[in-house]
Amino acid sequence: MTKLPQKDLLSGSKTPRTTTGEMKTALGKLRDFLSELFGEDSSDKEGARQTLGIDLSSLASKPDVEKALLFKADRAGVDQALSEKVDRDELNALEEAIAKRGTPVGSIEFFAMASPPAGYLKADGSAVGRDTCPDLFSAIGTTFGSGDNESTFNLPDLIDRFAEGSSTPGVKREAGLPNIAGVVGPIDDYSSSNLTGSFYNAGAIGYDATSGNTGNGWKLGFDASRSNPIYGASETVQPPSLTLLPCIKAFDAATNPGLIDVTALAGDMNAKLDKSVDGKPVRYVTDAFSDGTNWFRTWSDGWLEQGGTYDHGKNEAAWTDTITLPQPFANASYTVSLTQLDASTQTNIAAQKKTGMTFEILASPNYGNGYTQRYAMWSASGEGL
Repeated sequence: MTKLPQKDLLSGSKTPRTTTGEMKTALGKLRDFLSELFGEDSSDKEGARQTLGIDLSSLASKPDVEKALLFKADRAGVDQALSEKVDRDELNALEEAIAKRGTPVGSIEFFAMASPPAGYLKADGSAVGRDTCPDLFSAIGTTFGSGDNESTFNLPDLIDRFAEGSSTPGVKREAGLPNIAGVVGPIDDYSSSNLTGSFYNAGAIGYDATSGNTGNGWKLGFDASRSNPIYGASETVQPPSLTLLPCIKAFDAATNPGLIDVTALAGDMNAKLDKSVDGKPVRYVTDAFSDGTNWFRTWSDGWLEQGGTYDHGKNEAAWTDTITLPQPFANASYTVSLTQLDASTQTNIAAQKKTGMTFEILASPNYGNGYTQRYAMWSASGEGL
């Protein structure tokens, strides 16, 4: 076996003149020494260890030493060790902490697609199960409606509404504009009793509008759009806008049974999802009502149908009454159909002065009849809100 340099070579007992050659020889053989020390074919490993001061005799009484030294960790061994080391509750807590770093449950977001992404529900005021979305119910409670007061609660309704910042979430505000008012005068006594619409009699001003003057009378008109084109441009207040789908974050993952009841969720989703055949949406009724006199039916695409019967109260030569719609239309561009209920009396009936909430029925007798039919049946259809 290759020998290490003698100890006195380094202790200083030999002079440089006698040690230079030995040092060169020793350094030149150092590689061979290490190869024999650690190589597979070393014939004197034990001697080499003793030369380096390594004593393995203290390990001789430990039978598992060789097994431990020969053990090579693999993936299965690492996974098993981690599984035994890490508590499952700690992992669950870690998963929840990671989830909380994302979008919090209860957040409102707007999307450019027609269907909500995974983990979100349409913010359309629908009622959902409290057990179906427990985290969402914990976040918003009954702020936007208590559902059936037992097992459901309502989502926020942002369809056809703008979000407004407030320290009190859940308050709905209806459309409105500041009032415009004014008085003009004097006008004569007759005119003061024939004011309509936005005009009214504000009171006498202490003078008798009677004279012998001649001339034309004038109608006093009022049109707010002549002052600002924002008035009359819509049935409601309408700033420039772009429609997007409002959604609320309901849950993080439907695969975690502790987070959401997947079976109940499937039932709720089946009731909410838009249905289609061959990629084409199928219209279906989303809401309906009937009390025997009035009725309405709302469709999934926003179309609204409604109708009812009306009793003027008495037969007379002609009459005009206002019908208040059970459900409002989006605008006045809806269709009204009228039918008289008593065929024995021939009456002309027509709809006029339509708004999103009301229309008028005008009834007049046919030629030769002295009075009109007091009963009418009506139906209307158009775009709902």
